[in-house]
Amino acid sequence: MRPIVCDPGKFDGAPHVEGTSFTVAEIKAYWSGPGVTAVDIRRRFPDLSETELGAAVTYAPRRDPQFVFVAESEGPPRRRLHIRDEAVGWRFACDEIDANGDAQPRWDTWEEDWDRILLYPPEYAPSGIVWRDADTGAVVDIYRIQPERC
Repeated sequence: MRPIVCDPGKFDGAPHVEGTSFTVAEIKAYWSGPGVTAVDIRRRFPDLSETELGAAVTYAPRRDPQFVFVAESEGPPRRRLHIRDEAVGWRFACDEIDANGDAQPRWDTWEEDWDRILLYPPEYAPSGIVWRDADTGAVVDIYRIQPERC
């Protein structure tokens, strides 16, 4: 499989399947057309494997999250909670902290809306838990804010 790459010297830096003239945008635009089937897209891009087509259609560029909130519960069990924005929604994760202080992933989920992601913290932490902005350390009341994402 050829990877999806971004080269400033080709296609104005737009992501494309390496070694081809097919940009991710072109493949996604074709795939999102009305009535387009998997057979249609394979016919339109015969030089690309199914895996390459799938990678292009599902491609999402990496980006740093705009909002990351963390909290720790002394337990038992001792837990570290995270809420962060993703490309198209919000992720809530719960790690359990073992006796050595190492975080072991326990559970995570994703929701499109901020209000929906707020349903999860009460289930995994005591009500008095202190949430902080991961970048600044500032205390944040996650139930009173309405983060505006770009």
